[in-house]
Amino acid sequence: MAVAEVTNIVIEKGTNFEVTFNLFDSDASASSLAGLTTTYARIRKYPSSTSYQEFSKTITAGTGTITLSLTADQTNNLSPGRNYFDVVLTLGGKKTKVIKGSMLVSESMSV
Repeated sequence: MAVAEVTNIVIEKGTNFEVTFNLFDSDASASSLAGLTTTYARIRKYPSSTSYQEFSKTITAGTGTITLSLTADQTNNLSPGRNYFDVVLTLGGKKTKVIKGSMLVSESMSV
């Protein structure tokens, strides 16, 4: 399974956020995430930052669907501008980065 690289996602500070990814194998079939034991998905200002927000995750192993979400309080704690995220799954005892990329965090005028 190749790492999916994602850009052009916008998060408004102080609002609830949710995004869904569908993972596919090289033959264009849905990735099976059978054997999934642990996972993490985090967003941080810089790739090397030790401070991060942890996404809530909903994973459907049979269809390769991963939904990530943040609460309004969590998005409010993000630094404005470009932030970096990744999703790492442990499948069959092996850690695999399946999604990485950047998200733009913008100030919300109405919150």
